[in-house]
Amino acid sequence: MIMQYIQFIVYTLTIALIINYLRFKVSDILNKWMLIGSILAIVEIEGLLFDFLHTNWILPVFIGISVLCFHVYGAVISACIAWLLLVVQTDESDLFILLIYLIFAAVVYLLSNYISKLQTQSDEWLNKLSENSKQLNVFKEVSTSMQQTLNLKKLLRTILTSVTAGYGLGFNRAMILLIDDSGSKLNGIMGTGPMTVEEGYAVWDRITKNKYKLVDLIEIKETEQSADLLLNERVERLEISLDEPNFLYKTLERGSPLHIKEIDTSDKALLLFAHQFNMSELAVFPLITQGIKVGVLIIDNPVNKKTITANDIDSVIPLANQAAIAIQHTHLYTKIEDMALKDGLTGLFNQRAFQTLLEQHLPVSRQGLLSLILLDIDYFKHFNDTNGHLLGNQVLIQLADVIQHSIQEHDIAFRFGGEEFVVLLPHTNKENAVKVAEQIRSNVENTSFPCGEKQPLGCLTISLGVASSEELGSSTSFDLVDTADQALYKAKESGRNIVVAS
Repeated sequence: MIMQYIQFIVYTLTIALIINYLRFKVSDILNKWMLIGSILAIVEIEGLLFDFLHTNWILPVFIGISVLCFHVYGAVISACIAWLLLVVQTDESDLFILLIYLIFAAVVYLLSNYISKLQTQSDEWLNKLSENSKQLNVFKEVSTSMQQTLNLKKLLRTILTSVTAGYGLGFNRAMILLIDDSGSKLNGIMGTGPMTVEEGYAVWDRITKNKYKLVDLIEIKETEQSADLLLNERVERLEISLDEPNFLYKTLERGSPLHIKEIDTSDKALLLFAHQFNMSELAVFPLITQGIKVGVLIIDNPVNKKTITANDIDSVIPLANQAAIAIQHTHLYTKIEDMALKDGLTGLFNQRAFQTLLEQHLPVSRQGLLSLILLDIDYFKHFNDTNGHLLGNQVLIQLADVIQHSIQEHDIAFRFGGEEFVVLLPHTNKENAVKVAEQIRSNVENTSFPCGEKQPLGCLTISLGVASSEELGSSTSFDLVDTADQALYKAKESGRNIVVAS
């Protein structure tokens, strides 16, 4: 008897090893049939060795495995086969045993189904927890990056990278449009992501090889000027009117995300996006904070063509809300900064800004050049006494506009105080500075100012003093301003409405 048990164990292990080897070579359905066949083989081996002494407990194993492999069909058929095998081996057809086998198969099926549901629920919860953990990590890193800057472009790069990076929310492409000061249109500001499938896979390959994390990608977007160049060229040309009921207008009005699965050909703005960016499905998120409409965030998947789901949209909403707050704070900071550095009347930079920018542009060597023009209005006290200070303020505003239109793009105009103005001319020598000063003087003289004909010279005029670092032995900010001031004084003494250079 002991030898028989040893033989049975050896045969069983042999069958198990063969089946385990073959299961890697065949399909899933063949695996199941091989497993059931091996159990039947063991039943036969047991019958030959023990004259079917242990068949009663081996057959339930056969039933259980059949149920696990083929569910309801496996339960019914295996119970019947087991009963037939028992009938053949024992020559007894007890229907009660068939009933027991069927009940056993039903119990195994219900139990396996229950365990399967529990496993599915567990996997779903695990996936949700994993996804939530990933999103929380993204929000943490993005919040940290946002708090470190009040620069709008850097802030937008952080937001867009967090939406598109694999370590972020994982969308293929994203772009941001912001509402202009008038509130009547959306202007394209920035985008990130590929324009073609090939470009997308090339970027993914690079990220995978270098194992970039979210923080790394944010830094790369900051330093790489060529990143998303083609996309941004198109995004920055976008100008979408909010006076028409297009899809962006609808998103901002309803204040909730809009999932577009098909392109509506009657929406001109949507057609523009579809043609410009090859979009077929997209989601639009309103950027709104405390009732203030800031702009919109648009996402899509042009590379992997992955369908945007409700869960995907839910994952972006907190980030979009966070982005809206950060962008609005940046706008407010910029406005406050402008108020601190700009003259409230003329809109030019003020004396505080002049002191800062003068030091920044001051040459550090003899080879550097910086020129300065100091000017004021001739007989401005007479003008105010004759026409009043309100009209005097209008003249200052108009004069600031004339100065701005008389200088070049790299030159900087300031209201120094009262009726005095300053123009900084970086990288400009004395000769060219005098030409600019003469241009300003001529333009002012030929401009019609209110009540200008009442001035002593018959029109409103200015006197100008020019100084350049190339003419000074030392190039301190004080020396440059003082020299220009002396030149202005000479212009006043020489009859006014002239340019004097020192």
